[in-house]
Amino acid sequence: MDKGFREYLDKFVEFTNQYNKEIYYANQGRDDIQAPVEPETGRFLAFLIKMTGARKVLELGCGVANSAIWMAQTLKEQGGVLYTVDNHPRTWKEAVENVEKSGLKEYVTMIHSDADEAVRKLREQGLEFDIVFQDCAKYIYTVIYEDVAALVKKGGIIVADDTMFPVCENVRPNLGRHMDRYNMQIFADKRFFSTMLPVGHGLTLSWKI
Repeated sequence: MDKGFREYLDKFVEFTNQYNKEIYYANQGRDDIQAPVEPETGRFLAFLIKMTGARKVLELGCGVANSAIWMAQTLKEQGGVLYTVDNHPRTWKEAVENVEKSGLKEYVTMIHSDADEAVRKLREQGLEFDIVFQDCAKYIYTVIYEDVAALVKKGGIIVADDTMFPVCENVRPNLGRHMDRYNMQIFADKRFFSTMLPVGHGLTLSWKI
């Protein structure tokens, strides 16, 4: 992103939870984790939850819980809950600690599991979600596609992160290929009405008709 664009955007992206801000800046430059979602992405997720009145949200891939806190703060305000899934042994501990320090523990159900196993079990339980936010391993978006499609309720939304990887500089080609396959799949699926936004590294939004 152009430096001037970034500086201008930062003037308007207010963090809704101050510990969220601390996490984001404390984890910049780390090469042992996936980068936390950009503030504008977190703000957009909060906007979407407010706009739709979502009460139950599923996140696949929480990292150190940056995006989880963005969403949980908003869900707290409207009596909702976030389910968040991740399988990394080390960052999971950080995520748990960060959620506790943010004061949002009672609004977050944390599931330490592989995404494919978690969505299968959630589907078996008959759960449905207003919003599903996907930010897990990129190859798995297409692997868990049908389970995620079943977990989002009619009128609900799937938000997939990093979907402009195919055209982002400094992104490994295989990651771009995985995201291109996902985009092709969801845009061709007549159960959904989809669009793509150049927010962060790209968001594909799919509304279940």
